[in-house]
Amino acid sequence: MLKKLVVAVALVASSPVMAADFHTASPLVSRQDQSRMQRERQARERQARLERERQERERQERERQARLERARQERERQARLERERQERERQVRMERERREHERLARLERERQQRERLARRHSNYNGGWLN
Repeated sequence: MLKKLVVAVALVASSPVMAADFHTASPLVSRQDQSRMQRERQARERQARLERERQERERQERERQARLERARQERERQARLERERQERERQVRMERERREHERLARLERERQQRERLARRHSNYNGGWLN
């Protein structure tokens, strides 16, 4: 009997559940409560996992949007550089055409000047001969 009492005291001291079982009383936490607490813990873990997954999706979406924005800005930059290049080429072409036009006009003026001088010279000479 003393041996049983020592075992019972040892069990009571080591675990409240075992002590309750030893005395044939209900455990401190019933199986229903344990199941409910387990379900609640699993629900909290599930909610936490869902929240982490949502935050990860949002982070990935922000990164995707940032990549799209950087790509759009790069396309705009490339388009601007191309427009600027074309404008420079147009300016160079217009300047070249202007210089060519001026050169042709100068050549034409010089030709007309030579023609006038030649006519004047021939009229002058011809006037004396008649």
